[in-house]
Amino acid sequence: MDNDWKVKFHVIKTIQKVLNQDYTKIKDLEPLLSIVIVNLRDEDDDVARAAAELLKILGLYFLSKDKIFYVLLNLLYNEKPRVKELIIWLFGEIGKEKSSEIIPIIPKLIKLLEDSDFRIQIKVTEALVNIAENNFAQIWVNLVNALDTGNSDHRHNFVNALYHLGKKNIPEIFPYLFEELENPSSNIQEGISLVFQRLYEEYQIEIENEITKLIFTLESKYWRERRKNIILLRHICFILNIKKIAVWITIELNRALTFEKDPDVKKEFEYTLNKIRQKYTQIDKTISKINKDIEYFNEKILEFQKLPAQYRKKLNNYVENFKFNETELKLNEMHNKIIKKINKFHRKINNFDYKRLAFDLLEEWEETKVQVIDELSIIKNFITEILEEKRSEFLGKLKTKLRLLDDRINVLRLHFDYVKGYDIDLVEPDGSLNADFLTQNSDLEEKFSIITHLRKNLFKLDVEIRELIINNIEFDEVFKEIINKWVSTKISIQEFLGDLDRKIREFKDTILSSYKEEDKLEPLIIKSKPFSINNELAIQLLQSNIQSIMSQGIEGFKKINENFNKITSKFEYFLKRNKFVQAKKLIKMQSTQIQTFIEDIEKQLDNTIGKEKIIEDNDIFNLYVRPYIEKWSISKELLINKLKIFIQKSRDKLYLNQLKHYLKIVNPIKFKLLSSYLGMDIEKMKELIVKFINKNKLNAKIVNDTLLSPEIESEISDFKELLFFKNIKTLRNQIYLNFKLTNVSNYKYTDLQISLQVPKYLKFEKRESFPNYINLNEIKPGKTFKFHYVLKIDKDLKKKHLDPSVDEIKLNLYYRDSFNINRKTMKKIDLIFP
Repeated sequence: MDNDWKVKFHVIKTIQKVLNQDYTKIKDLEPLLSIVIVNLRDEDDDVARAAAELLKILGLYFLSKDKIFYVLLNLLYNEKPRVKELIIWLFGEIGKEKSSEIIPIIPKLIKLLEDSDFRIQIKVTEALVNIAENNFAQIWVNLVNALDTGNSDHRHNFVNALYHLGKKNIPEIFPYLFEELENPSSNIQEGISLVFQRLYEEYQIEIENEITKLIFTLESKYWRERRKNIILLRHICFILNIKKIAVWITIELNRALTFEKDPDVKKEFEYTLNKIRQKYTQIDKTISKINKDIEYFNEKILEFQKLPAQYRKKLNNYVENFKFNETELKLNEMHNKIIKKINKFHRKINNFDYKRLAFDLLEEWEETKVQVIDELSIIKNFITEILEEKRSEFLGKLKTKLRLLDDRINVLRLHFDYVKGYDIDLVEPDGSLNADFLTQNSDLEEKFSIITHLRKNLFKLDVEIRELIINNIEFDEVFKEIINKWVSTKISIQEFLGDLDRKIREFKDTILSSYKEEDKLEPLIIKSKPFSINNELAIQLLQSNIQSIMSQGIEGFKKINENFNKITSKFEYFLKRNKFVQAKKLIKMQSTQIQTFIEDIEKQLDNTIGKEKIIEDNDIFNLYVRPYIEKWSISKELLINKLKIFIQKSRDKLYLNQLKHYLKIVNPIKFKLLSSYLGMDIEKMKELIVKFINKNKLNAKIVNDTLLSPEIESEISDFKELLFFKNIKTLRNQIYLNFKLTNVSNYKYTDLQISLQVPKYLKFEKRESFPNYINLNEIKPGKTFKFHYVLKIDKDLKKKHLDPSVDEIKLNLYYRDSFNINRKTMKKIDLIFP
C-alpha cells in the first residue's frame, strides 16, 4: 500500500464501507487479511486503529473462529506493545460476541496482567470486562484462581481486574463475593476483601442493599443458612471496618438473637457479637444514642403533625381580633417559620448516619412533610381569602370615614363662607385705627372667636386627613378625590386667614405705635385716653389669636411626635413584606407632611407678628408673645432633628433590606442591575454597601462589578420557591400521574410553562389527561395548581427498549419570578416496572 497515511486510512475506510454494503465484491479475503495485519503495525495511530476495526469486522462476520483466534494469538506473542494493545482490544470485542470460543483464551489474557507494561494491564482489564458480558463466571473463576496461584508481586493487578469486573456487574457480583469470603485460601480472602472495600466506596447503597438481604435471611427456617449468613455478616463487618456498618449489623443481630431457638446458631450469634464488641468497645453507648435519636425524631414528627392545627388556631385568633397589617404579616411569618423548621428537620433527619435503621421513620417523615406543607398551604389560602374579605370590609369602612371627612369639609366651607362676609377693616387707609370697629367690643370678640374656631377646625381637619392618609398609604388610590377637594378648600381658607393675619399685624403695629407716641412706652397704664380700654381689649384679642396659632403648632407637634411610633411600625411592616416602593413613599410622605406643617405655622406667625421684630422690640405685646415663640422654636428644632434621624435610619434600613432581598433572588448580582432596583447612583451605592459591610450589617463582598453574599448563597441551595408533589399509580397497562405545584413563597410567579417528556412506549390518554404543554398566567402566594396524566404502556415497544435509563419521565417547568427573571427547574421520575 501507499506510504502516505491519508491514502491508507481512506482505503481501509472504503473497504469497511464495501464490506458493510456488498461483501461479494471482495472475492479473496487472504490478501485483504495480510494487508490489514501489515497496517496494524503502521506507525500512524489512526491507520492502525482503522485496521483493527476492519479486522474486527473480518473476525466477526467473515473468518472462522479458529482462524481469527489463531491469527490473533500469533500476533499477541510476536508483536510490539502498541500492536499488542490493539490485539488485546480485538480479543475483547470479538470475544464478547463469540462467547464459547473465547473461553480457552481467557487464562492467556489473565496471564498478561503480569506484564510490566501498565497500558497492557489496562487493555487486558478492559478486554476481560467486555468478554464477561457473556462469560462472567469463566472470567471470575480464572481471576480468583490467579489470586491464589499467581505471582504475589502482581496480585494487586488481579484485584484491580476483579474490581472493574464487579463495577460492570452490579449487583450480580455480590453472590460471588460472599461465596469467596468463605474461601479457605488467605490470598483469595485478602484479595476479595480489597475488592469489597473498593466497591463499597463507590457503590455504598448497592452493597448496603445486599447486606439488608443477608439480614432478612436471618429469619430463614433453615438453621444452616442462618448460621452461614451470620458468619458472612461478621466477615463484612471486619472487612469494611466501618463503625456505622458494625453498629447496624450489631443492632440487627441483637434483634434476631431474641427470636433464635437453635443453640448452635445462638452460639454463632453470641460469638459474632462478642467479636464486634471487642473491636468497637464503645458500640453499646453508640447504640443507646441512636435509640435516643430515633425516639427524638419520632417525637418531632408528632410535633410537626400538630403544627397545621396550631397554625390555624393562632391565625383564627388574629382574624377574630383583626388588625389588618399585623394579621397579614403574621400569616406569612408563621408560615415561613414552619417551612424553615421543616427544612431544618429534613436536613437533620437526612444527615442521620443510621438511616438503614429507620426506614419506617424516614417514610413516615416524608408523608408527614408532604401532608403538613399541603395543609399549611390550604390554611394559608383559606386565611388569605378571609384577609381579602377583611380588606374589602376595611376599605368599605375607610370609604365611610372619607365620606364623613367630606361632610366635615363641606361644613368647614360653610363656616368659611360665613366668615368671609365679615367686614374686618382694623386700620383706615390713612393708617389710623378704625374707630367704628374698636367701639364694637362684643362684636369684635365674637368675630375673633368665630375666626379662631375656623382656624382650629382647619388645623384639626388637616391633621386628621394627613394622619388617615399616612396610616393607610397602601390605599392611596381612594384618597385622590378627597385630597383634591381638601387642598382647594385649605388654600382658600389659608389665603383668607393670611390676609386677616396681615391686617392684625398692621393693627397691632398701629396700636403700639400710638401708645409709644402718646405715653412714652407706657401703653396699658393710661386709662384717660380716648379708646384706651378698647385698645387694651383689642390687644388682648390679638394676643389670644397669636396664642391660638401657637397652641395649634404645639398641639400639632405633639400629634406628629405621637404618630412617629405608628409610622415606624408601618415602615417595619412594609420592610417585612418587601414592599419597598410603599416604604419609600412612606418616608417621603412623612417628610413632606412635617415640612408642610412647619411651613404653615411659620407663615401664619410671620403674617401675624413679623418674627424679625419679636427680638428687636421689647414692647408689652412682644414680651407676652416671646415665650410662645421660643417654645415653638424649640419644638420645631426637636421635630426637624427627629425627622432627620427618622429619614436617615429609615433609608439605611430600606437600602439594607433591599440589598438582602435582591441578593436572595440574584446572587451574585451586578451593580448596574442593583442600582436600577435601588434607584441610586452606582458610586453612592458602593459607598453605602461598604458602610454596611464594615458595620457587619451585610455579610457580602464586592467582586469586580458585582455583589456576592456567601451566606445567602448557602441558603439559596435549600430554598424552594415552588414545591412539587407527585403521586404515581400503575393499574394493568396504564400509569396514573398526579402532580401538584404549590407556591410557598411570598411572591407571585408568572408565565408558567409545564411540559412532560415520556418514553416512546408510553402514549397519552388525551381524554383523561391535561395537555402535554400547559401555560399558566400566574401562581399567587399560597396557591396550588393540580394536574394529572393517564399514560398507556405499549408492551411491544417496551420490550424493544432494553436500556433502563429510558424508563424515566421528565417534567420541565419554566416561569418568571417577581423580578421578571426567567427560571427553569426539571423533575425526573423513575419508572419501575415488574
